[in-house]
Amino acid sequence: MPGLITNGLAVGKRKRDDAVPNTNGTKPRKAPKTAAKTDNTQTKILLLEEQILESRTHYNNIVELQSLVNNVTQKPKTATLAAVALCRVFCRLIAGEALVKHNNTSEADAQVVQWLKARLRDYVDSLATNWIGSPDASQESTALTLLMRIVKEETSQGSKRSEQAWRTERSTFNMLVEALLEKTEAEGARQEFVEKYVEEHDDIRFYTFSAVRQYLKAHAEDEEIDDNVVGHAIELLSQIEGVPGSAEQLEDWYGEPPAEKKHQLFSLNAHRKVAQEAWLAIFRSPLTRDHRKAILNIATTRILPWFATRIELLTDFLTDSFNEGGSLSLLALSSIFHLMTQRNLDYPDFYTKLYSLLDDDVMHSKHRSRFFRLLDTFMSSTHLPAAMVASFIKRLARLSLQAPPGAIVWVVPWVYNMLKQHPACTFMLHRPYHPAHSIYTQANPKWSDEGMPNDTFSMSESDPSHTGAIDSSLWELQTLESHYHPNVATLAKILSEQFTKRDYQLEDFLDHSYATLVDAELGRVEMKKTPVVEWEIPKRIVTEEGGGLNRLGGLLENAIALS
Repeated sequence: MPGLITNGLAVGKRKRDDAVPNTNGTKPRKAPKTAAKTDNTQTKILLLEEQILESRTHYNNIVELQSLVNNVTQKPKTATLAAVALCRVFCRLIAGEALVKHNNTSEADAQVVQWLKARLRDYVDSLATNWIGSPDASQESTALTLLMRIVKEETSQGSKRSEQAWRTERSTFNMLVEALLEKTEAEGARQEFVEKYVEEHDDIRFYTFSAVRQYLKAHAEDEEIDDNVVGHAIELLSQIEGVPGSAEQLEDWYGEPPAEKKHQLFSLNAHRKVAQEAWLAIFRSPLTRDHRKAILNIATTRILPWFATRIELLTDFLTDSFNEGGSLSLLALSSIFHLMTQRNLDYPDFYTKLYSLLDDDVMHSKHRSRFFRLLDTFMSSTHLPAAMVASFIKRLARLSLQAPPGAIVWVVPWVYNMLKQHPACTFMLHRPYHPAHSIYTQANPKWSDEGMPNDTFSMSESDPSHTGAIDSSLWELQTLESHYHPNVATLAKILSEQFTKRDYQLEDFLDHSYATLVDAELGRVEMKKTPVVEWEIPKRIVTEEGGGLNRLGGLLENAIALS
């Protein structure tokens, strides 16, 4: 057993100095026991560390320090001191190649090397398992820093060993990534890992993508992958914003840079390929609706830049997401439209799928404003066929008959803008196909007896190019001139006037609801005209003046009897 180091200090008892008595009448102040105990613990840990580095005969001190690290729940401060000390020890041992087995290494030394490697794995496993995901944010951050310090040493010991340290399944780096994927409460660690390491170093970003792909692929084959793991993988990769634009930008390394210039770390295509494979591994995993929504929200900004090639694979995922229905369909179409306009993707069914989203639900949906914004973007091209544009206009006009006022106040100005962009559709304003048209009622006063022509528009047709809307009329919008809400009625009259106004700014008509429309009315300072109120309090509700029940009373009596 190693002897106690006294550093030349006397170990005998110190005698009390009677010549200087305490004259102030108070008891001498004692040092806090907690502080003294902490100092003693720190001194002991530093002593154990110093002995390990002095001689290999004290390697067993690693086990003692590891026991302090494992006791993090009861003594977190002591565990932190021990963890930092062990990190310094292993970094020194790795730098001194004490964990490397050479060709001329004796059998006894080889056993020591194996023992040290096992202790290093215990240390890494303890931090990754017990510290990452800890409710104590400082403790979690400490563990991440210590593990990445070990990674720094392991990836700075020659090209061959550095490559193994990045890729080996049970290496420190891969065990850290595995913990970030599996720990539910590790949001802070995942964010810090990306901000401090992935975004700053090209090699860490490359091997992070590789580690995620390797983990998902291994567990997908065993059919043991958890939904939470997939969500954590999406969360981790979605925070990676830095996409290199050229090979010259690949110059920031955390570990030792490769000696060969032909190494894949210097290849931009290799970086894109490994990122594509990581995302494709996520696409092939069992995805919930929330997972798909999270992916679609970042598809154009964080995922698409990595897909310089193999766009069809990303398109397949977007098509599958569209088939899920609901808000996912809109998000998927947004990404597909981006591919069409930015990557020249040929997707002939785009407007057919967009047309299928126009139903009663979208007029009442909480995502209505977002849908209208995207719809205006999708329909902004002046090169769209007039028959297709007419179908969208007619369908929205038909849906507006049962839509809330907040939706109608956007539809009317949008139709106005579309008619100005596509003059071939303006004939829909003047065809007397329906008695709601004043033109038709004046020209055909006996329409109720003789009948009227049928509307050529087919609401059930799924192809917007064959609905017959271009030969129909917008009688629905003229009907809105008699809407119960005065704002809607007034706005609908713009289609009956000359088109002399500029295009409407549609943003001004979004985000309206019953509440906002009522608040706007109630918020008026002055009324131009006092509203006329005709309201007479009835003398009787369910009975007649001569006695007995009236019609309403009879209905109420029958309802009570049936109940």
